[in-house]
Amino acid sequence: MKANQLKPASGEVRISKRWFGVIQIVVSMFLLGVLLISYIALTISPVKVNGMNTTIATATQIVNEQIEVARAVRSPASTEPSCQDITTFLQVTPAPMKDPRGVTLVPQWDPTSCPSTYPGVMRVRASVTRIGYSTPVASAATLIFVRSAA
Repeated sequence: MKANQLKPASGEVRISKRWFGVIQIVVSMFLLGVLLISYIALTISPVKVNGMNTTIATATQIVNEQIEVARAVRSPASTEPSCQDITTFLQVTPAPMKDPRGVTLVPQWDPTSCPSTYPGVMRVRASVTRIGYSTPVASAATLIFVRSAA
């Protein structure tokens, strides 16, 4: 009798060598799939983080630009800023901007008040939010020296 013609003992299942190769291929493909899924998950996560970092960097740049523009505000008749100059400038709503990924960012100014004595300082705060969100992506505050009220 040949080896593959032998009858199995009771309860024993005999698998031919041909089927054993197929089972090895299926198990190998399953393990390869699991590894591939793990690799894809590891690859996607940094891409998302990189995208968010791009938005944060752009928002921070917008905030810095807004603060520098506010510090440079002067009326045509004066060389130093007044509280009225700064307050008038802060009432203008900056235009929304897009980051390199196409996310729309909205710069805004927080309300501020004039100092009680002059010369003094005004606290100015700029922030940038994404459209549809209330939490700022970036924000910063600065003090601007003002010589007079008007």
